[in-house]
Amino acid sequence: MYKKYTKIILLFLLSVSYFGCASNTTNLARQNKGTTTGFMQEITEVRVHEGENRSGEEVYEFRCKGCHAKNTQGAPMPDDNFEWSMRLRKKGINVMLKHSIDGFNNYLMPPKGGCRNCNQDEVYAAVFYMLERSGIKVDEYKKLN
Repeated sequence: MYKKYTKIILLFLLSVSYFGCASNTTNLARQNKGTTTGFMQEITEVRVHEGENRSGEEVYEFRCKGCHAKNTQGAPMPDDNFEWSMRLRKKGINVMLKHSIDGFNNYLMPPKGGCRNCNQDEVYAAVFYMLERSGIKVDEYKKLN
């Protein structure tokens, strides 16, 4: 009678121990860096782009387009004047730029838009590029930085 349940009990115990270890690793990573993504970024060091800064359009095409060209999870599209104007009114340019560097909303907007080798000026240029494409005059905002 016990042989019948031995395999089931063994599988149960193995799965509990496996998932317990997996969640432990995830919790450890979160304690160390905030998220498992941050933990993995520390392990795989990426050098920031050296040399001449890439333009906002180049950074957009390289990294930002993946979400912003498709309105993925609420990412405003570059030609959407309403969404960008609303964000500027609600948050202001300084908060928008901070979110572009630090990330926002539990990695829906990842730090530096996922462009780990971009420097701050390149990320800002990409934000200004998307604002300009939506018809917003960015010269006054650039002066605030």
